[in-house]
Amino acid sequence: MAELQLTIEDDPPPAFRGDLGQRINAFHSATVPFAASRFGLRLTDAEGALAGGLSGVMSWGWLFIDAVWVRADQRGQGAGRQLMAAAEQHARAQGCHDAWLDTFQARGFYETLGYHVFGTLENYPDGQTRYFMRKPLAGG
Repeated sequence: MAELQLTIEDDPPPAFRGDLGQRINAFHSATVPFAASRFGLRLTDAEGALAGGLSGVMSWGWLFIDAVWVRADQRGQGAGRQLMAAAEQHARAQGCHDAWLDTFQARGFYETLGYHVFGTLENYPDGQTRYFMRKPLAGG
């Protein structure tokens, strides 16, 4: 057997992470075909400045919300709800049946949108709890 060398790389380049992802997807494809579609939503103000945004990925019939951000002066005015509703509508149109996300700061916000906790990770980040949440999209 050939000798293997282990190295640690701080902040590996995107190409390395992309290569790993492709290799993992190829491995999974042997038993479960994989297809993913990424998308982003952008909210801009009258001057064209970013007021909010959402990044998501759809695969295996699920929508994963990986990032949601709303500018401080727009919070509490419906911008987050607008982003989430648009993402869910887009995912439904693409055939997704459920959505999931994780958060440690906005559990209450997502609960008002119909998301329910299905798992937790304590002390991530330190002193906080990360909540894993899901919501059915069918019929909505």
